Amino acid sequence: MEDIGKLIFRLVALCADTAPDPSRELVARVCAFLFYILSPGKRKNVAENVSQTGHPVTRDLVSGIFRLQTKNIIELFASSRWKDAEILSWFEFEGRDALDRTLAEGKGAVLVTGHIGSWELGARYFQALGYSLHVVAGVQMNKLLTGAVKEAKEKRGIHVINPENSYRKLLKALASNSTVALLVDGNIYTGGREMLFFGAKARVPDGPVRLAKASGAPIIGVYCRRLGNRRFKMHLEEIVSAREIEMIPEGEALVRVYGAVGRFIEQNVDQWCLFRRLWEGAS
Repeated sequence: MEDIGKLIFRLVALCADTAPDPSRELVARVCAFLFYILSPGKRKNVAENVSQTGHPVTRDLVSGIFRLQTKNIIELFASSRWKDAEILSWFEFEGRDALDRTLAEGKGAVLVTGHIGSWELGARYFQALGYSLHVVAGVQMNKLLTGAVKEAKEKRGIHVINPENSYRKLLKALASNSTVALLVDGNIYTGGREMLFFGAKARVPDGPVRLAKASGAPIIGVYCRRLGNRRFKMHLEEIVSAREIEMIPEGEALVRVYGAVGRFIEQNVDQWCLFRRLWEGAS
């Protein structure tokens, strides 16, 4: 089955990469329309998530998020064939100096982000710049394609770690002055902590702070916004410095992390591609 998944991945990647732009755009629009129409539960979840942030919910905003996610999926396939030089030419990077200063301290960096904009292509851009990047990922796309997606990322130098043994491997990566990226609005975590997020209780992962406390690495916020056709902007900022992570309580660090992530979401709510109910299950 894994070989079949890899074959399917390569065929779709070839089509996504070589198709003329008008054809690719047409396919993206049709797929996004079907995705939107056939996913009433996901439409409801997106609308409820957006509403919780305080933004007005409109059909155009929700359907736009579905269109963006469809483009993200197409790019996930196509980017396995794109050259680093191509990707580098499409990006602006705000805050890179802060990252370089942080890595000069030799403790690595814990990157926190959400399902904002084009996070998958942002990882490829990060790797193309020459940074060592480790990510945690469970099932990607579906079980048939998970192995193929992981292989494609690792061929490009992105280290994919399974959730089951992620903590030890992430600490090892930080000890080697690498970066680890965590999608903190996802559900690939155990335990976590309940806290106020956009005015309501939500259970969120506390892994970023635990990793930073154990390793001495700083916590850095990052997101990748789509500006247009093959135009993107990477924004990065320090949330908790290496010195501060040793001094402040875990709870205070978590408040700062989710305050920053909440601000990122608020600034990019039209590109927040989260299709599960974030506040579901909180007491």
